[in-house]
Amino acid sequence: MSKTAILRARVNSERKKVAEEIFSTLGLSIADAIDVFFSQVCIHKSIPFPLTTRPHLDLSNATQEEIEHRYADRIPNKITQRALTEKSSMRGYKSPSEVLKALNA
Repeated sequence: MSKTAILRARVNSERKKVAEEIFSTLGLSIADAIDVFFSQVCIHKSIPFPLTTRPHLDLSNATQEEIEHRYADRIPNKITQRALTEKSSMRGYKSPSEVLKALNA
């Protein structure tokens, strides 16, 4: 087993409580979650999520346009949305030979 290190940090107690509840539903301890975070930092050689100076958008009164603008990099565009809805009506194949048989038919 690899060596471990003790880490101490001051965090907002309410935020810690909420995070612990979320980690618990994922089957993680705080130590596990921190270790996952550190692993991702090492893999990406960066913080594993975007850090931004964009102000927080209160979505409770936001228009659809504001939401789409804020989350444009995460919302599928119209082509992707159409592909996702068409996917359910597409025929599936269980093997490559089944695909070849359908192509030759």
